[in-house]
This record gives sequence, C-alpha cells and structure tokens, in this order.
Amino acid sequence: MAQSQKLVIVESPAKAKTISKYLGGEFTVLASVGHIRELVEPRDLPKELKKGPFGKFAINIENDFEPYYAITPGKSKTVSELKTALKDASEVYLATDEDREGEAIAWHLLQVLKPKVPVKRMVFHEITKEAIQAALGHTRELDNDLVQAQETRRIVDRLFGYEISPVLWRKVNRGLSAGRVQSPAVRLVVERERERMAFVSASYFDVKAIFKTSTGESAFEAKLSTIDGKKIATGDSFDDKGKLVADVILLDGATASELANAAKNSDVNVEVTSVEAKPSTRRPAAPFTTSTLQQEASRKLRMSAKQTMDTAQSLYQDGYITYMRTDSPTLSQQAIQAARSQAAAMFGSEMVAASPRIYTGKSKNAQEAHEAIRPAGEVFRTPAEVASQLSGRAFDLYELIWRRTVAS
Repeated sequence: MAQSQKLVIVESPAKAKTISKYLGGEFTVLASVGHIRELVEPRDLPKELKKGPFGKFAINIENDFEPYYAITPGKSKTVSELKTALKDASEVYLATDEDREGEAIAWHLLQVLKPKVPVKRMVFHEITKEAIQAALGHTRELDNDLVQAQETRRIVDRLFGYEISPVLWRKVNRGLSAGRVQSPAVRLVVERERERMAFVSASYFDVKAIFKTSTGESAFEAKLSTIDGKKIATGDSFDDKGKLVADVILLDGATASELANAAKNSDVNVEVTSVEAKPSTRRPAAPFTTSTLQQEASRKLRMSAKQTMDTAQSLYQDGYITYMRTDSPTLSQQAIQAARSQAAAMFGSEMVAASPRIYTGKSKNAQEAHEAIRPAGEVFRTPAEVASQLSGRAFDLYELIWRRTVAS
C-alpha cells in the first residue's frame, strides 16, 4: 500500500467489498470481522492473574471494575493484516457501525493498533455512494460515552451471568446463558408463572342469537347484555382469584339454556330500536424498527428473528436498506421525500397526504441514533427493480420494508 493510501476499517468483509466500490483508488478497505479484542473467560486468564482480583470474573471489582481484555481467539491474523496495512497508511478511518457495539469495536482497534497517523471516525446509516461520500466529509471523534456504555453492559453481563447461568444449567437446560437481559427475563417468567399458579378459574355463561330481518335478505348476531335492566357477567366481572367483583347477574349453564330455549320458542317479534354508527380512522403503521420488523417478518414471511436479522444484515451490507438495528420509527427528511414522491408517481398525488406523518417512539430509553429501517438511497428502488438482483427471503424482506415505508 502506497504512502498516500488511506486505510478504512469496517466490521465485515461483505461491507468492505461494497464500500470499496464507492471509494477511489487512494483508499484501502479492510474488515476487522467484528471484535478483535474481548473480555476473556476467567479460565483463560494468565496463570499469575487467576488467584488475584481478576480471578473470578476477569474483572477487577476492587479497582473500578477494570476488565481484562485479550485478542479474540482466531483474530491474530486479522490484527497482523491490519497492522501491516497501517504501516503505509497516511490516515485511518474507523467505519464501524454507529451504535454502542460499533463504537466499542473502533475503540478496541485504536487500543490494539495504536496508529500514529490521524484517525477519523466515519459513520453512515446506509451503504450507498452518496452516503459514503457524505460520511467521508463529516467525520467525528470517537464517542467515549458510547464506548463506556458498551463496556458497562458487557461487565454487567459477566457479573450477573456467572452467578445465574449455573442455576439455569441445573434447573432448565445446559448451555443457557444469563446476563443483564436474560436474568430479568427469567424473573419475569417466574413471577408470571406464580401468578398463573395462583389464578382461580371461574365460569359464566351468556346467550347469543341470530336474527333474520323482516325481508329475510340478511341476518345479524346479537348478544344478551342485560336482564330486567341489569347487566349479566362477563370475563371482566371477576378478579384473578375467581371472585365476582361487579354488581351483575351471574348466569349458570342451566339458566342460560333456559333463556335461550325460551327466546327460540317465543313468537314475539324483536325490534331494533336504534342503530349507532361510530366513525373510525385507519392510519398506516409506522416504519419498521428492529422489533417491529422481526414481528412482521414472523407473521407474514414465517421467518425467525435470527433469519430476519441475518437477511437484513445482508441487505444492509449490499446497499439495499438502511441500518437494521434501531429503536426509532422516525424517517429522515430525505426518506420522507423519497417515499412521498414514489407514492405520488405510482398511485397518484391525490393518494398522498397533504403533509407527511411524523412517527415517534414510545420508549423513553430507546436508542434512536438511527432512523427507521427503510430502502436505501435518495430514490427508493421498487421491488420490481431489484427482482433480478434479490431472490428468496432477501427479496421478500426487501419488499416488506419497501411497502411499509411507502405506506407510512
């Protein structure tokens, strides 16, 4: 690599291949293939540290929770290749994902490679030529807050997991792991199971009838709601202990059958005294977040969460969609304009709302560094335009994302 070369480090080889197409010959793009350094397992600590404060968790709890890091197994060759490329580099661009994990990977790269040339943090949310060129012109410093957030999460994982995982192995299944997420999840499951065990069932009956109109052209179903002006019991009339808590009439099976037979054998005409029409409004669903994408892919495409994320990762790396890990349903102005223009062109401007809908997340703790998941670029490629490039799950998932984005 010539001295004038600039080294760009990304996370995956697939991403490196795509990005290199959009950068000039002065750039060399290499992949770290995820983390190059990791919090070691206690059993893999150097012999002299196993009996010290690092011995139990590979974390020195007595010294501000200092973690012990080492090169990830199998990554020595990758580190050597990066160091070799760095020798001839005039600048280094750390282009890992813009989230906690990506920021931590960039930080570990700095700690291991120790570059003596200028280092720039390069971030982008979609892999298109425009986005990559824009990212080159708007680099920033490493975000230490994100780095510390990731490190904290990793340490909490270790402190909780090493205490609770053995319990799961004995009581549930060998090989399960517990951490900051799994531990509270186990507790939620246990508490819910205790509620289920304490629950007392109760029974109630109701009466439904099918009525024909006088013309005999149509029929409708009606449900008995009151007897002599007093409401009859429904599921909401009981508490979790099966106790009737509302002032209602509780119908048993015999009474309900008696009422049904009496109504069936009666020659009294039933009169409809009023019909109420309640207006309703339907709004398009918000653009996809990671969670809603997984749910919709499961419901419509029968894809597991892992299949969805693996496919979305591939679509992102190949430049078809924006970054697929986000809690935000908000679209950028560029995306809103692209969606509105495409909807107007395909379905007519009268089908597009006068002003764009703005969606916001409900969670106060959501990680909203990225916009919602959407087709990449300033102009969205329609499913028909990518049909020759994508197939199977990749095409189905892209079409799902495109439809949701344009509909919103």
